[in-house]
Amino acid sequence: MTITIKRLRVLIVALACLLLAVVSGFLVYARYRVRHIGKDLPAKLGMNIQRTANGFTYSQSQKGHTLFTIHASRLVQFSSDGHATLHDVAITLYGPPGTNREDHVYGSDFDYDQKNGIASAKGEVQIDLESPEGQGEGEEEAERGTIHVKARGMVFNQKTGIASTDQFVEFYLPKAAGQAVGASYDSKQGVLILDRQVELTSSDNGEPAIVHAAHAQLLRDSRQAFLLDAEAEFRNTHSKADQAIVYFRKDGSAEKIDARGNVHLITDSGAESVCQTTTIHLDAKSQPLQALMGGGINFTDHDPLRTMHGNAVEGTLDFGANSTLKHAQFRNAVSFVEQQKLVDDPNGSTTRQIQATKLDVDFAPGPDKSAVAQKALATGSAVATFRSIPSKGSEQNTVVSGDQLLATLEGGRTVRQLDGTGNTKIVDTAKDGTVNTTSGDTLHMTFANMAKAHAETQRQKRAAQKDHDMENAGIETAIQEGHVVLTQVPPKSKKDASVLQASALRAEYHAADQVVHLIGNPHVNNGEIDLTAQVIDYHRDSGDATATGSVKATDLQTNGKQQAQGAMLGGQGLTHILADQAELHHASGDSIFRGNARMWQQTGNMVSAPVLVLSQSQQTLKAYGEAGEIAPVNTAIASVMGSKKQQGVVRVRSRMLVYSDKERRGDFTGDVVAIAPDGTIRADRAQFFLESAEKKPSGSTQQSQQSQIEKIVATGHVLLTQPGRKGEGEQLVYTAADGRYVLTGTSSNPPYIVDAAQGTTTGAALIFNDQDDSVEVSGGASAAVTRTHTRK
Repeated sequence: MTITIKRLRVLIVALACLLLAVVSGFLVYARYRVRHIGKDLPAKLGMNIQRTANGFTYSQSQKGHTLFTIHASRLVQFSSDGHATLHDVAITLYGPPGTNREDHVYGSDFDYDQKNGIASAKGEVQIDLESPEGQGEGEEEAERGTIHVKARGMVFNQKTGIASTDQFVEFYLPKAAGQAVGASYDSKQGVLILDRQVELTSSDNGEPAIVHAAHAQLLRDSRQAFLLDAEAEFRNTHSKADQAIVYFRKDGSAEKIDARGNVHLITDSGAESVCQTTTIHLDAKSQPLQALMGGGINFTDHDPLRTMHGNAVEGTLDFGANSTLKHAQFRNAVSFVEQQKLVDDPNGSTTRQIQATKLDVDFAPGPDKSAVAQKALATGSAVATFRSIPSKGSEQNTVVSGDQLLATLEGGRTVRQLDGTGNTKIVDTAKDGTVNTTSGDTLHMTFANMAKAHAETQRQKRAAQKDHDMENAGIETAIQEGHVVLTQVPPKSKKDASVLQASALRAEYHAADQVVHLIGNPHVNNGEIDLTAQVIDYHRDSGDATATGSVKATDLQTNGKQQAQGAMLGGQGLTHILADQAELHHASGDSIFRGNARMWQQTGNMVSAPVLVLSQSQQTLKAYGEAGEIAPVNTAIASVMGSKKQQGVVRVRSRMLVYSDKERRGDFTGDVVAIAPDGTIRADRAQFFLESAEKKPSGSTQQSQQSQIEKIVATGHVLLTQPGRKGEGEQLVYTAADGRYVLTGTSSNPPYIVDAAQGTTTGAALIFNDQDDSVEVSGGASAAVTRTHTRK
């Protein structure tokens, strides 16, 4: 981008300085003076010359102002063929009244054919023209403002008003020198022609500049100069065009330059630019103000480490003081592409490309006072592409788009910041094929200084260098705001992986930790968990996510056909979770919820605890308190209970719960209290065994979606409480099939029951039957069986 503008600026300066020097310096002023020579001199040479004289002087005045003076050392009378000869001629032409300007023509001999009206100079003619800028005092000042012209074979035809020569012509300007072969001036039409091999050599701040043209013309009345096949060599550049037209003001200064047809610039470094038309507007000092380029602009540049090419349909350049480029605008189908080899991988490369309907570039003077691009604004379907292609491994692409993209540059080339507005989007393809896409209303990106990063890496001997040192084209941060949507599509190799989708009001990406911070009603769905919170941090490299503040999650794996992959307590349907914080680990499938965590299903199952951990790979659920914290785990299991198959809910309080869906078992430990419709169980530990999914009846009824308790085993200081009685022992086994509780103990501490009607009863086993609320006592010293009933 910078190279393009710089080279185009060189083209403009070359055309402005060199073409203007030729035309405005010599042609404009010379044609004005030669017009008087052509019209007046031949006629005066033929007027009133009747004799030979020495020291001949002739002057002509008008209204008291001397127009010219002719002096010759000797005048030869007309011979028989009607010719007259003047020797050692000096002609002085005076400027308009008040200008004090004088021009001089010197020649050794002039021949005048009075009959045919033709005057011919014999030998060399010297013309000294005083330029408008050179009217200073003193000989030295006057000499700096004088234009010298040398010509041979000059012929003037009084009848046609044309002065011409087909020989070599030289001219010397105050800061330039030129030459041509063949010249003519039509005094009637006001047309001055330099026939062929036109050349001008000048300098700009000591740097030589050369202009060539196959042909040049100047129109007096319209104040226009034409150059055909114009070429310029300036500052190690070569520029050319099929034709160039210079338009002049009345004071002789150039106002505009039009270059047409293959306006071409080539530099020694290999840079090359081509457009079909260039129009340059100039100020009163003939310095460029604005350049308009059209007909298609193409640019190429390359060196051993970098190549660049660009194109646009048309463009505009604006200049400031001292012809310094201030602003450039390119329009319609704008595209600039730069490819550079990787520092650490010579066979790899990085590519940067900008595409837009319009591209505006602001410039500022650099260290060497040359124009350096500082900001570039791309508008209209703007797209910036950053691509890293290593010699080994997969390439990585980052594509940034928006209605407008504003790049802040360092050193005229390196992008340090990129701001976008209107439908902004970032599409990043990682090396493993993962595609990350984020969109939003506005975008702010910063880029790392890769040169500094590389130096630091070298200093540390690559101790911590990773394979992605050019990853994301050096992106440090990316912030999007307004209707942000994030999508992560896994690579094709991961067939079972789900697409992640997220949304928020604001998204912040930090390359240092590969984390995307979602703020403002963030929402994440990775196919396994649907998550909302006040803040969600998503780790792009690992797929992990953390959420804080009013966390709400839905476990999608417990819905429908996916229920066998980790259903909560054997139930089916969506599982909902509330917590203060959440951690989602993508690789293991673990989800950790902390702080007043609560999980439930519509079927009635519920777990609340300080910490909830769901593991997809292990198909487990864990609930417990934080380290050093004594806090209860509350669990509710909806199930049909007893032999009567009545709907009920078992509520369990414990210190910890571990549920395995593979085994269909829930382990409760620590001060377990289980409250069922027909009794309460207290124990140190309890295991709940659920009916397998295969045994459930088909259909979509709520009962078929509920958990079905098959068995409960409570151990350690067991206390069973039912209305009107309670039993104690070391182990209690409940079986749902027959609705019986079997309470047992040890030989030294057998179970016992306290009944309000029967008193205390003990035995080897106490069997509570929920069909008739009876209790069977089995075993003991007498091995007798006793039946007791609770009061109705």
